[in-house]
Amino acid sequence: MHRLMIVDDEPFTVDGLYEMLLDESDMDLDIYRAYSAEEAIGWLSRTKMDIVLSDIRMPEMDGLQLQQWIQSRWPRCKVIFLTGVNDIQFAQQAQRGGGVDYILKTEGDEAIVRSIRRASNAIEEELRSEDLLIRAKGQLKELLPML
Repeated sequence: MHRLMIVDDEPFTVDGLYEMLLDESDMDLDIYRAYSAEEAIGWLSRTKMDIVLSDIRMPEMDGLQLQQWIQSRWPRCKVIFLTGVNDIQFAQQAQRGGGVDYILKTEGDEAIVRSIRRASNAIEEELRSEDLLIRAKGQLKELLPML
């Protein structure tokens, strides 16, 4: 199970996405909601999130600033930007900051679900790779005296 947080200053968007994702029964997600970047930071200060789905333009702290905060504390967290702003500069900043996707709100639910699935798959792949590396190091440690 992966923890996902939806962050947007528009409650209708957050609640709609929450309900839509709950209906995706094959996705094993523990879903949290935050109606501002500050509220998201409150959650993230107490709970590790695997995926954050965030708007870019929000009052006081925008999604890019939130992404920087997340990356400094939870570097493995996948940040997906969902925005109404079709601006190449925002997309570039999001990608350079480690964001895994940039989706326009007009792209619809399928694009959002696809992006979350890709992020979940990337997390699973990273965990498998880490496990293999740990096992390989253990085997090397056991075999080193024999060499």
